[in-house]
Amino acid sequence: MKALKTILLLFVISRLLMFLFLSVGQTGEVQYANNQLKLDNPLLDHFVYYDSYNYAQIATEGYAENRLAAFFPLYPLIVKGITSVTGINVYWVGFLLSNFFFIGSLWLLYSLMAKRGLGERVRFLTLSALVFFPSSYFFSAFYTESFFLFLALLAFWLWDNEKRGAAYFIGGLAALSRIVGVWVPLAFFVERLIRRKLDVKDCAFALMSSLMFFSYPVYLWLTKGDPLLFLKVMAPDYGRYSTVPFYPIYQDIVTSVETSRIEPIIILHILLLVIFISYLVSTIRLQQSGVTIVWSEVIYTFGLILMPLSSILIQPIHIASHGFMRYFLTVFPLFIFIGIHLDQLLKRSSRKSGHSSFIIWKSVGYTTLFIWVSFTLYIFLALRFKGFVA
Repeated sequence: MKALKTILLLFVISRLLMFLFLSVGQTGEVQYANNQLKLDNPLLDHFVYYDSYNYAQIATEGYAENRLAAFFPLYPLIVKGITSVTGINVYWVGFLLSNFFFIGSLWLLYSLMAKRGLGERVRFLTLSALVFFPSSYFFSAFYTESFFLFLALLAFWLWDNEKRGAAYFIGGLAALSRIVGVWVPLAFFVERLIRRKLDVKDCAFALMSSLMFFSYPVYLWLTKGDPLLFLKVMAPDYGRYSTVPFYPIYQDIVTSVETSRIEPIIILHILLLVIFISYLVSTIRLQQSGVTIVWSEVIYTFGLILMPLSSILIQPIHIASHGFMRYFLTVFPLFIFIGIHLDQLLKRSSRKSGHSSFIIWKSVGYTTLFIWVSFTLYIFLALRFKGFVA
């Protein structure tokens, strides 16, 4: 009961603050694929954004246009099913589902940390980092972030409870919601391989997950004549091209130096990459010290960071690593990592209260909080303008 109260409190406070910031004026609108619109309900209008229109179009018309193949089918199918049964507006269904799955994700993340033996404060700090993350807006918008995070956490929760078949199945569903979902069952398979516990069941379960994923390319092949259409539309329709891993961050740095101007979002993306690198270094050190590593989480984390930073956005904006702060949202092991280190920072501050280093540790803590709040406010205020792309 205490856990549920904590989760609901964080959810309500973060969403109310978000809505208040989004409501401070509406500076204008930009047409997106000729279907950007302003909804009559101000609450709903603030959380229907860019790709929301694509998901709504799939839910109402199917894959009527080839460009829509970039969006995997599971989430819009669920939205369509609920809309058909209840008659509720497709945008309301998408908005309500996203928030429902976000609350479910917070509960699963809390439960996962509790099972791992992490303290109450670590759990609270981890959830706080997630709900107040600069781009956490997308957990409440008509996007797939909350749905995908829910499926990923459910799969890992099942995996921790030794329900392998169910974990692989949910992993297959994750792969049908976003292409990066393939890393969920793959992470389970590779962990079993690393631990030399791979057996026939793992192969059968992995095959099941693979067939679930490949059902979408097969559908595209049968209906559009091209099983790889979901990849081929990315460049001509969305300006996203494949590149070498992590090159987008490098390109952003080069562009910032050449123009003598750096966008706040680029700074945030660099900080997120630093967090990822710190996580990898910490994992290596723990492994060397004999600590048991949850390899499935490490593989999942690596895959979900690698894929978005292996493509570069050429248009319509000049931020090569565009979207990284949104893709970062579903990498839950990094938020647990952040929660653990925030807890350690608080412990060091209290322990050294009688020493000269007390001021240093307090300064580090307040600086971290200031940076976090600054980026959050920047993103929230920027999101008032419907031409802003995160």
